[in-house]
Amino acid sequence: MKISNNKIHLFNPGHEEAIRTGSSHYTPPASVCKMMTDLALLPAWYGGKDDYVIMNETDEAFRFLLSLPSGIRPSVLPILSSELARLNPSTPIEASPWGLSPHSIHLFETCRKLNDRFIIPQWKDIHTRLTGRQTARECLSKIRLLLPDAFESLTLPRFCSTLDDIRRFMADHPPPFLLKTPFSCSGRGLYRIETGDFDLQSSRWIAGSFKKQGVVSIEPALDKVCDFAMEFFSDGGGHIRFEGLSVFETSSKNTYYGNMLGSQPFLEQRITSFISTAHLHDIKQAVASILTETVGFEYRGYLGVDMLVYRRNNAFAVHPFIEMNVRYTMGLLALQLSSRLVDPSSYGQLVITCERAESKAYHRHLQMAAKYPLQLSGSRIRSGYLSLCPVTDVTQYRAYILIETVRPIKKVQKTG
Repeated sequence: MKISNNKIHLFNPGHEEAIRTGSSHYTPPASVCKMMTDLALLPAWYGGKDDYVIMNETDEAFRFLLSLPSGIRPSVLPILSSELARLNPSTPIEASPWGLSPHSIHLFETCRKLNDRFIIPQWKDIHTRLTGRQTARECLSKIRLLLPDAFESLTLPRFCSTLDDIRRFMADHPPPFLLKTPFSCSGRGLYRIETGDFDLQSSRWIAGSFKKQGVVSIEPALDKVCDFAMEFFSDGGGHIRFEGLSVFETSSKNTYYGNMLGSQPFLEQRITSFISTAHLHDIKQAVASILTETVGFEYRGYLGVDMLVYRRNNAFAVHPFIEMNVRYTMGLLALQLSSRLVDPSSYGQLVITCERAESKAYHRHLQMAAKYPLQLSGSRIRSGYLSLCPVTDVTQYRAYILIETVRPIKKVQKTG
């Protein structure tokens, strides 16, 4: 995944909202700020040798890194933003936020005032359009043209600015329905309606979304059986490189829970237990072609396209373009963890959790470390629990992996 040497990473989740506001002085919600603090070290697991990662507190990060077995210890260096002026690298340092936005660029511009060795990506107005769900709809429309036999019957989302617009869509399609705000991700900004009409709660959600973002999209809710994504890299010069597949899990409310870890053949087997390998390959080729046209010359960096397998008429089908995440993703992190850490004979999960009660995350961390001791095979994890970030008695967000021995995937009747 490494693009070039000498990067300085910043974990800035929820950047879609920062893009929506368009302000370089955007202030994230308290929950997002806490997530940024607790999980600030995550880029260490996908960063390269001699890269840096910006932290609020480096002593705890160094203690955490030194506590890891040397064979799996990342070589990225934690650094305070106030220490950047003291860096004197032999080559320029490339700014690498989790998600590019006017806000993250402003943070790095502040750093460049301390050290002129920074290379900071430019913000383009088209990045706002690429991040919104309207672009995902455009891409889905193009995929239906490329692969009509597979996707012509798939209903496109409709963007609505009034309740009457939504009612007209609901009158033309059977329930349930899924509503989405244009700038949201990881299951946020979604609302499900089970019937063909609104209740008071859904009306309030829609009214609040209209007030905040102007429009919402509506589409039929599908009978999902498997979430997955395809991860890519765009070089900004018209070339899109396929990085790999990721398989992830969501909660009953569609919020992100975690990613499967394991080899690419293992993850592909999970998807092709429902659909054919040839169909999956056709989707990859079609999506890569559309991304080349849509983002290939407009964006340099990583991106992921979320998809899903769902039940349709007693068989399985694929939705090939749920949303496009124009940033680093948990799927890309899972790919890197699988490649760097997981023993080929093992599989597992990357999990993100949040505990509101004070000290609860810390106690669960200690319990899991005791219950699932780390078992290594050289520089690979065969089994056990590993926290990816420091956990203290004030931690609320945890990122960890839990590795087990591979078991075969149950075969199902597949289609496509």
